[in-house]
Amino acid sequence: MTSSGELAYLRPPPPIDDEFVARAEEGRLPEARFRFAEPCVEQGCANWTEAGRCSVADRVVASQDDGDPGDRLPACGIRGSCRWFAQVGREACRGCPFVLHSEVSTATVET
Repeated sequence: MTSSGELAYLRPPPPIDDEFVARAEEGRLPEARFRFAEPCVEQGCANWTEAGRCSVADRVVASQDDGDPGDRLPACGIRGSCRWFAQVGREACRGCPFVLHSEVSTATVET
């Protein structure tokens, strides 16, 4: 995230090593400034539904207007391992910048 609160894309994604962690811990929580992609824990997550879906991805899509997401996707370094993209496709990319980290480990979608 930039200082103005906009999502910035790092391409390629930086390696998450001790140096990155030390620098990332300076200032705000790293989770509030970076989007990380880890393997989805599915049933181990409070956002996983009985229908076998990530409710965050579904809420991101539901909160958007019906406009065309366009042909170009942002230069995202985590798309290949992104659960949201795997579930809802390019609509996830359009809504991703609006998803904020919450300290209680649940996502909040602001519209």
